[in-house]
Amino acid sequence: AIENREQLFGKLLGGREKARPQARCRDHAWSRAHGGALSPVGTQACSPLPLRDMADTRTLLVNAVRRALDAIGVDPSFEVVVERSARPEFGDWSSPAPLGLARVLRRAPAAIAAELAEHLEAAQLPGVRTWTVTPPGYVNAHLEDRAWAGAVLAAATVLETTGRLDLPTDAAAAAGKTLVEHTATNPNKAAHIGHLRNACIGDTVARVLRRTGHTVEVNNYIDDTGVQVADVVVGIRKLGIEPMADEPFDQYCSRVYIAVSARYDTDPDLLEQRRAVLREVEEGGNETAVFVKDVARRIVNAHLATMQRFDIAYDLLTWESDIIGLGFWRQAFELLRESGAIVLAETGKLAGCWVMPGEGTDDEGDDDTKVLVKSDGIATYTAKDIAYQLWKFGLLGRDFSYVAWEGDPTLMTTSSVPQPDASPAHFGHAQRVINVIDARQAYPQRVVQRALRRLHHEGEADNSIHLSYEVVALTPAAAAELGVEIEEGRDSVALSGRRGIEVRADDLLDRAIARLTANARDAAGATLVAAGAVRYYLLKFSLNQIIAFDFDEALRVTGDTGVYLQYAHARAAGILRKVSDDGADIQVPHGLHPAERELLHGIEAYSRALTETALALSPSLLTTYAFGLASAFSDFYEHTPAIVREEDASVRRFRRGLVAATRATLADALHTLGMAAPDQV
Repeated sequence: AIENREQLFGKLLGGREKARPQARCRDHAWSRAHGGALSPVGTQACSPLPLRDMADTRTLLVNAVRRALDAIGVDPSFEVVVERSARPEFGDWSSPAPLGLARVLRRAPAAIAAELAEHLEAAQLPGVRTWTVTPPGYVNAHLEDRAWAGAVLAAATVLETTGRLDLPTDAAAAAGKTLVEHTATNPNKAAHIGHLRNACIGDTVARVLRRTGHTVEVNNYIDDTGVQVADVVVGIRKLGIEPMADEPFDQYCSRVYIAVSARYDTDPDLLEQRRAVLREVEEGGNETAVFVKDVARRIVNAHLATMQRFDIAYDLLTWESDIIGLGFWRQAFELLRESGAIVLAETGKLAGCWVMPGEGTDDEGDDDTKVLVKSDGIATYTAKDIAYQLWKFGLLGRDFSYVAWEGDPTLMTTSSVPQPDASPAHFGHAQRVINVIDARQAYPQRVVQRALRRLHHEGEADNSIHLSYEVVALTPAAAAELGVEIEEGRDSVALSGRRGIEVRADDLLDRAIARLTANARDAAGATLVAAGAVRYYLLKFSLNQIIAFDFDEALRVTGDTGVYLQYAHARAAGILRKVSDDGADIQVPHGLHPAERELLHGIEAYSRALTETALALSPSLLTTYAFGLASAFSDFYEHTPAIVREEDASVRRFRRGLVAATRATLADALHTLGMAAPDQV
C-alpha cells in the first residue's frame, strides 16, 4: 500500500543518521558518511558508452546539432538550443533550431527540420536510437534506452563508491583560488535570520564551487572596531546593564545594544562616550581596546557555535582590528593617495575628509564621492574594506600573522602578533573574490571595485564579485508570534537589531526542533532535519527576492521543503535496506516506464545543475534541481509496482539500481547544499 506523506512523516526521525563529516571538513569528494554502508548501484552488462561521453547527454546533442547545422551552411554564431521534449511521444530531447532558422534561410521550418534530422540520423550518434520531426519544426532525439540508462546508472555507481562526478565537457573551474567572504556578523549581538541567510548562501556557494573543482578559501570578517561594538561597550560600562541568570552572552549583548540605542535620543552624552570608545579602539594598546576585543571574542564564539548547528564553517577569521593594527589601511591609504585615487577635500561639507571622487551620481541622484577618512581622522568601513580587498588579491604587500582559533587547528584566525614558529601562510592571494553582502551595500562595494581600477588593477576589479542578496523581513503572522507591532495594511516588517525586531537563528532552530520532535523518536535526528529545513528555506528563494519570513512556511513538512527532500533520501535508503543486492549485473529493460525515464533524466541532470549553479553563483538553482529529483522519485515510487513485491528478478534488480542511483545523487546534492542526508527520518 502507498502511504501518503503525512503518514510517512509520522515515522520521521525514527533512526539516527550515520556520522556526518566534521563541519570544517572541506574535502567535497563524496564520503559515505551521509549515506551509510549501502550497496553500489550495480554493474552494467550491455557495455555503456564511456562515462565522459555519456555524462551529459545535452552537451552531446548540442554538439551533434551544431555539426549538422555546419553541414547545411548555417552561420557558426547561431546559438544551438536543446531541451527536454515537452511530450514523451516526441522523444527525450528536442531542438527548436529550425524555427529560429526559418527567416534566416528563407525556408519552411518543417523542411529545415527534415534536412537537419537526415544529417543527424546519418551521423549515427552513439546512444541515440532515432531522430524524428514534429510540427511546426522541432527535431527530436530518441535515446537508446539500454545504453543511455546503463551509463546513467554506472555513473551513479562511480559517484556512490568513489565520489567522482563527471561534469559537462564544456565546464571548467576558474583558474587559481576563489576567496569567498561571508557571514561578517557584527560582534555585538546574537546572530539573527538575516545573518543566517548570508551564511547559508556563502557556505553553499563555497560547497558548490569545491564540488565543481574550484580551489576555495572561506573568510569570515569580524568588524570588532565598529560603532555597534562600541555601543555594547558603552551600555555595559556606562549604563551598568547586568546579564540575567543563565543568559547567553550574545543574547545579553543584544539586549544591551537595544537599550543603549534607545538611550541615545535622550542622553546625547552617551554619543560622546561612543566616540571616545572608537578613538581608543583605533589607537589600540589600551584597556578599552582589550575590553572590546574580549567582548568581540566571546560573541564570535557564540556566532561560531550558532553556525556550526547549521554545518557552516570557515577557513579563516579576519579581524578588522588586525587590519588597523598591522597598518593595512595606512598602506592602502598611501597607495591610493600616491596614485591620485583619493584627495583631501579642502572646502564644502566634506572639508578635512579624504575622499574618492565619484564618477557621476549614485542611485539616488547624489554625487557619489565617497568619504574614506573622516575629518576626525577615523577611517570609514569602506576604507578598511578596500585594504582588505587588496590583501585578498595579494596586492597590499603586507600580511597577517596567523594562529589557530581557541586552539582549534581546523580554524585559523588573523593576528597582529608575530608567530615565529608558525607554518608559512597560505591565505589570500586569490584570483577571484566573492563578497556575500546584502543588496543595501551595493554602493560601497562599487567603491571598492572603483579603488582597484584607479590603482590600475583592472583584472582584479573585474574579478571582484559582489554576491548581492535581498534581506529577510517578517510576515504579519511572524511579527505577531514575536509580539512585534505592525502597521495596519503593511504586508511585512523589516528586521532591526537596534529595535529588537528579529528572529534569532538559534531560536528559529529550537522552534523547528520542537515542532519536528513531536513526531520523532530520536532528538538527534530531529535536530538534523530541522537544520536542513531552515537552511533549505533560506536557500530556495532567488537572491533578488526579499524573504517574507513565516514560521509555518519555513517549517512545513510537505511540498518544496527541506524535510521533503530529506524524507525522499530516507525513503530510498529504506527501500535499499528491504531489497537486498544480489550482486548480479543490472539489465536495463527494453521498455522503460515513463516514471523510470523521468527519474533517469533527473539523475543525469545533476552534473549540469551543479555546473550552472557554480556559474551563476545562485544556490536556488540547486535547490530547484534537488526538489525536482525528489519529486521524480516520489512519482516513480507511487506509479510503479512496489519493488519489494516484484517477482521478476531482472526488473527488481534494475529498479533497485535506479533507487540506489537516486539515493547517491540526492545525497550528494543535499551534502552540497549543506544538509544532512539521513538514512532514516
